[in-house]
Amino acid sequence: MDKNKIKTLRDLVAESAECYGDKTFLKERKGKDVAETSFNELYENSKRINRFLTEKFGGRTVHAALIGATSSAYLEAYFGTSCSGNVIIPLDAQLKEEDLCDHLRRSDSEVIFFDKKFMPVLDSVRRNCPMIKEFVCLQDTDKETCIPQIIRDYEPSDFGDVSPEQLAAILFTSGTTGLSKGVMLLHSNLIDNTMCQDNESSTDDVLLSVLPVHHVYCFTCDILLSLRYGATVCVNDSMMHISQNLKFFKPTLMLVVPMIAETIYKKMKAVYDASPDIPMKTIADNVFGGNLRGLYSGGAYLNPRLAEDYRNLGIPIAQGYGMTECSPRISTAHLDDENLNSIGTIVNGCSVKIVDGEIWAKSPSVMKGYYKNPEATAEALTSDGWLRTGDLGYVDSTNHLYITGRKKNLIILSNGENVSPEELENKFSGLEWLSEVLVYAEDGMITAEAYLNQEFLNENGIDKTAGIFKNHVNDINKTVSTAKAIRRLRLRDVEFDKTTSKKIRREQSVRGQLIS
Repeated sequence: MDKNKIKTLRDLVAESAECYGDKTFLKERKGKDVAETSFNELYENSKRINRFLTEKFGGRTVHAALIGATSSAYLEAYFGTSCSGNVIIPLDAQLKEEDLCDHLRRSDSEVIFFDKKFMPVLDSVRRNCPMIKEFVCLQDTDKETCIPQIIRDYEPSDFGDVSPEQLAAILFTSGTTGLSKGVMLLHSNLIDNTMCQDNESSTDDVLLSVLPVHHVYCFTCDILLSLRYGATVCVNDSMMHISQNLKFFKPTLMLVVPMIAETIYKKMKAVYDASPDIPMKTIADNVFGGNLRGLYSGGAYLNPRLAEDYRNLGIPIAQGYGMTECSPRISTAHLDDENLNSIGTIVNGCSVKIVDGEIWAKSPSVMKGYYKNPEATAEALTSDGWLRTGDLGYVDSTNHLYITGRKKNLIILSNGENVSPEELENKFSGLEWLSEVLVYAEDGMITAEAYLNQEFLNENGIDKTAGIFKNHVNDINKTVSTAKAIRRLRLRDVEFDKTTSKKIRREQSVRGQLIS
């Protein structure tokens, strides 16, 4: 594929059909069967969605919400909307009913494409969102208009002209504080991020897609990159099925967050501990299907020790960094990158500078702004186009990027010392006896609050739970300056309150028991 010809999502989907034709783009398990969608079928069915929207709305631009899991119908709705010059709003499938209605109203959605499991909330949506004129189920149903029906009843309609500077999507952030904001991504933003690197995949690659597709991390790196390179995407239908899907689909590449990589490694290690005569490499080949050539990790801190453990199995992990506001990639690593402490090198076409410790980025991937929120847009974007990421970090002489924490989370002590809570939280990474930890300031003291893995403690006969926590904090304090030492400890008996993307909310209504 000639990337210089690709300026919009419409161009990408059309060119992928031209280049890869009847080759399988998507595989989905449906019971005992596997449904396959070719590059041609994705293109043709997306054009059927285009005709449906054109006939229903007279050709005017509409905003269409989309909520569900990765599937051929989901992607046909996505591209059928965005490639025709309309605006798609991918929504988090974990949204509560009131938040779903709020996102629909604030995005000015007039259409909602939805997974069948959301049928019970449709009455509420109809009451609270009267501007929604069309309800379209992703699966076959006789109760609502549905994608299979549209594909049966509508002939493909060629997409009209779409400008690279047209709005393609609005994606709501799931920040740990405050009201979520609608990130406006143009066609040019998404295409730039898809084309900014080369030789990342090939027609021989098979990807297992395990992350939520409403996140731009998954959408760009699993879906758009596979359209560019002609790779096959296999859908992991449930996190409960990831082990069997790895063995069934035998992927060559997989996009993960560190928690998934760590969970899989712990399970492999448990097998090895039970049967030490079986080499870990053999166990890994069996778990991943034998064809895996690497993992790509993002979304959170990846412990370098875990990356090294995988490399010892012959499975390199390439770590990247970005945010929804940058479509998402700012930096990425190659599978042969030996620097396991960084978050990769800055992607082509992106400029990064450090301003008062904060990472600023500027590239064609940077969003247009936040939808109907000029105040938040002005806070995030400078007048000359720099994106204030809110992350603290630095760049080394080899163009590798490093993150040390979040600016808004910075703890400023009475002596003027600045402490990044993430720097301390990362020192708890990889501990089997620990489930979650949060570091914050309380009464002028750096405090660590933990939720322990009680199942692990019980299985290993560890009853002095406070002791194991205190001992590890003592070890951490030996490695940091006096100003950064953790002085107060709390234990909690329930998990921390989290966002739908499983990030801990830093403002907790209830604190754990003070133990030190």
